[in-house]
Amino acid sequence: MLNITPDIIPDSPKSYRILNGLSQEEQLKLEEFRNEQIAKDIEPQYLMLYLFAKKLIVADAAKLLENNLNLRKKLDIPFPVLKKDVNSEIALKASSFSIIGKRDKLNRSISYLIPHNLVPKDHDFKEYLTSILWNIDQSVNDDSSSHRLGMVIVEDLKNFSLFKHFDKRLSQHVEGKMENVFPGRIQKIYILNPPFYVKPMLSFAKTFVKNKIVKRVEIVKQERLLQDIDSDQLLPHFGGSYGTSYSQYFDSLPHDF
Repeated sequence: MLNITPDIIPDSPKSYRILNGLSQEEQLKLEEFRNEQIAKDIEPQYLMLYLFAKKLIVADAAKLLENNLNLRKKLDIPFPVLKKDVNSEIALKASSFSIIGKRDKLNRSISYLIPHNLVPKDHDFKEYLTSILWNIDQSVNDDSSSHRLGMVIVEDLKNFSLFKHFDKRLSQHVEGKMENVFPGRIQKIYILNPPFYVKPMLSFAKTFVKNKIVKRVEIVKQERLLQDIDSDQLLPHFGGSYGTSYSQYFDSLPHDF
């Protein structure tokens, strides 16, 4: 049986590390948020996720939560999404995922995108989106410090096709910018193996995210990644030495994670 060390996942999925070590200001903002009508039936760990995403501005966090809940309601997707709700076939294709506890040298969490691993249109959109939402919801099991500092995205665009691997259905269901529906603070995006049309693609991305996010995109080689991320924190696919595959990690998680 695979042993997953405590620094990778919490001792219990009910420990909710996002609530550990909150500052006095963060605790006060959480209490304020809990009084919002949209937040009445939402557990505090998820409220904190949305607060961190909007830098503790309660009104903005409430609007983000409302937009996210409306999307889930439209497609009958639960809140929160747990592992048991996810189509494991989609999850294990590992086109978009993170491993709780892995950090760059600035202690920011790491998310991975490998778009060529999955063709979205080959799957039911509800199941595809459920998998995306699970990756967000499960992050309440990560430390509050990682949510304060935001995330870095490491993306391999080898064999990427804009027509094959970009899901137009997402833009059809999401009104406005993605950042107003999906919580998360992106601090850096590293792109490896970009196709020739990556610059036009980045211009296209400005339709969905702030320009300052696009400016955080850096096209790199594996050697550059290792300047910012220690080898033991990075998957071998990207030049690191972290020894657990994503499938092993996923299989190790409890069903209510």
